[in-house]
Order: sequence, then structure tokens, then C-alpha cells
Amino acid sequence: FGPYAGVVVDRMDKRRLLIGLLLVASALATVLGVLTATGTVQLWQVYVLAFLLGGVSSVETPARQTFVLELVGPDNLRNAVSLNSVLVNVARAVGPALAGIVIATGGMAVCFLLNAISFAAVIDSLLRLDLAALTPSAPAPRAPGQLREGLAYVRRTPALAVPLLSMALIGCLAFAFQVVLPIVASGTFAGDASTYGFLTAAMGAGAVVGGLGMAAWGRTGMWSLAAAAVAFGLAMLATALAPTLTVALIGMGLVGAASVAFQSTGNSTLQLAAAPHMRGRVMALY
Repeated sequence: FGPYAGVVVDRMDKRRLLIGLLLVASALATVLGVLTATGTVQLWQVYVLAFLLGGVSSVETPARQTFVLELVGPDNLRNAVSLNSVLVNVARAVGPALAGIVIATGGMAVCFLLNAISFAAVIDSLLRLDLAALTPSAPAPRAPGQLREGLAYVRRTPALAVPLLSMALIGCLAFAFQVVLPIVASGTFAGDASTYGFLTAAMGAGAVVGGLGMAAWGRTGMWSLAAAAVAFGLAMLATALAPTLTVALIGMGLVGAASVAFQSTGNSTLQLAAAPHMRGRVMALY
């Protein structure tokens, strides 16, 4: 649903859209929690809920990303995207640890239900926003062929097409490195789950440092994106050649920093280059 989701985002008020989507996501989490708590959950139900959540996420992600620009304006967008990347990586490190504690003490159902309740804080923050301080883009009027229009717009705009193609290529071939990490931990360094944990923690720490650095640096554009891509590639190559676990941990820190730099630079570059009425469709492709 991703490409068409951008059309939906461009047509609607993003704050209201986000509130509605988060309510649906919370409802899906609640259903999973109740099914688990009552012992009636079945695999096909998990598939259905995952499919529905994927549909919600396909719209929520471009809506949330484009809403950042309405919150902070173009001058602070780069900084905001980088800081968001820092928070995401902190959450990746802290979240699983908290989930493990909750599951061990309260069970799986409690974990799912707490997840459902957590949406309330985000929804409440959206409801409390000072609307006068926002800089919303005017919703695009409904018209036939808006998906094709978005694709054609990207195709004829090099400032959008080149970053998107770069991200497609690098995202496909490079960002799968997280899937390989367990094999590196066990096969390359004869380690166990703790070794894998150290590797992911090093990556998360590097991502936090890199995100803060990018927030301070605050540059966008093709050359910045190319520099981040080269740094990402070199960091991955150095880690792949690491002779010891200690060197690999340093390398994973660099990989984390460079990957966040690449992602945040690409995100900001696309949003600033896209026309306001096309931004949702562009970020849906991203």
C-alpha cells in the first residue's frame, strides 16, 4: 500500500490522520493482547493483525515524516530528523530490554497490552499541540491519476530521483547487515547471544553519537548524501575485515553512525526538495 499511501497523506490534514492511525494501531495491539491473555490466540490471527498493522504503518510513516516539517519548519528539519534517529536507536536498545523484564515478570499478554496503552501518550501529545505554531501544507485536492502524477514528478526531478534510487540500492544491499550479525557473532567470533548483544549495542551507541553529530552539522543535498553513503560503505568494509571482536565492535559503532547519517540526510534532502503538495507521495516512496 506504500505508494498509494502517499496520495492519502497529501490529501489530508496530517495531524488528524496521525491521530486516527494511532488509534487503529492501538486497537490492533489491544486485540493481540486480549487474544493472548485469554489463551485463544492462533497463528492466522497474528498474520491478519500483522497485515493490518503493515497497512496502517504504510500510511503512518510518510504522514509522521512529513508532519515533522510542519512542526519545526525547513530551517530545523535536518536537526529534528537527526534527533529522531537518535531516539529511534535509543528505543531499539532500551525497548527489548524492558520487554524482556515485562515478559519475565508479567507475561506476554501484559507486554502487548502495555504497548497498546503506550499509544495514548502519543495521541495526547498530538491533541495538545499549539495549532497556531504549525506550518501545515495545504491538502492536495482529490483528482484522478495522482499516484501516476507523483511517480512522474519524481522521475523528472533529479533532486528526488537520484536520492531515492540511491536509497533503494543501498537499502536493498547494505541495510540487511543487521540480519547477518547473529551469524557474525556465532560463526566468525565463535560467540553466543551476549556477543550478538555487544555488536548491536555498539551499533546503537554509534548511531546515537552519529545522530547527534548530524543534528549539529545540519547539511543536506546530493554531496552530503554521497559522502554519508561512502562513509557507510567504508565502515561496513572495515567491519567485514575485522580480525578480532574488539575491532568489530569499533567497526559496528562506525556502521551505526554512518547508517544514521545516510538515513537522516536522505530523509531531509527529499523533504526539502519536494513540493509541499507532493511531499507525502515522495516520502511514501522513500
